[in-house]
Amino acid sequence: MADYIFGITGPTGAGKSTVSDMFRKRGIYVADADEASRRVTEKGSQCLDEIRNAFGGGILNECGALDREKLGTIVFGDRKKLEILTRITHKYIKEYIADEIDRSGAAIAAIDGAVIIGSPVYDMCRCMVVVTADKDIRLKRIMRRDGIDGGAAVNRINSQPEDCEYIKYADYVIENNGSKIQGEQIEHICNQIKSEAKNKSKTTPL
Repeated sequence: MADYIFGITGPTGAGKSTVSDMFRKRGIYVADADEASRRVTEKGSQCLDEIRNAFGGGILNECGALDREKLGTIVFGDRKKLEILTRITHKYIKEYIADEIDRSGAAIAAIDGAVIIGSPVYDMCRCMVVVTADKDIRLKRIMRRDGIDGGAAVNRINSQPEDCEYIKYADYVIENNGSKIQGEQIEHICNQIKSEAKNKSKTTPL
């Protein structure tokens, strides 16, 4: 396992992927929680069996694989159902990410995910980088990214906490309202984290 793991989180559409790419360019290994979610819910997986038991066979496509659009329609308008889905998936996601980071051999690693705070993955992280953006900007990004209409995008935004709830757990906050993120801020955060990781390695007993 890496000596130092931190989280990159924030509401959907805030631009976490862009921030993660900037950390990657600075030598930080970044595990993608969304990719981990896709992997653990593949056809035939134990996780998918639990999801089907909770939400019914209608969330599967003709081939027996997860239909993410159908599942999204169910959970992104109902916070309780979203919490059920999160409880099912996150124990599998944590295990997958831990294995991925271990295989990477990275000394410092990040986890990119919208639902880190309050999940088992949170316990893996020594600090949190929170990415925020104005709601109107997020709305446009989500519609463009996922090819959905405004109503569906609003449901996704409303299914998540307000920015202030993320910021309460933040060690660093990045506002991503423009087309470009200031590289100096990312560089500063990266250097701080590398320094903390170095100090930790010096104080960790053998």
